[in-house]
Amino acid sequence: MTTPGESCPSRSYSHSTVQLFRFSAVSWNAHRIHYDESYAAHEGFPGTVVQSTLHGEMLVRHALDWAGPDARLEAVSWRNQATAVAGEPLTWQGSVRSAEPGDGGLRLALDAAIVKADGTPCATGTVDLLL
Repeated sequence: MTTPGESCPSRSYSHSTVQLFRFSAVSWNAHRIHYDESYAAHEGFPGTVVQSTLHGEMLVRHALDWAGPDARLEAVSWRNQATAVAGEPLTWQGSVRSAEPGDGGLRLALDAAIVKADGTPCATGTVDLLL
């Protein structure tokens, strides 16, 4: 799990409308496209829209799950590139960009992405961890 260039096992998932509603509530995101399907359709979307910050949260969540219980988040950055909607199949992908000793542990930098079933990236970024 610490060799630069090594791929992390991918993780497939989708977000439910309830999850999007709850994430909007806890993140104080009141935009209706994230919890009101008819409003999202009125705005031209095929369903309730996954929040951009939820993509970032999933980049981190799956990286930490992959790295194990002793991993600590050091930094995350991402760029949203495409819209995803509730129920749409998504896959987290990651690879080790670098692995170096640091702060009494191993500092890992991962390149990570959330991609749609057709391969379109919704979000791409980096997740830096300390093990």
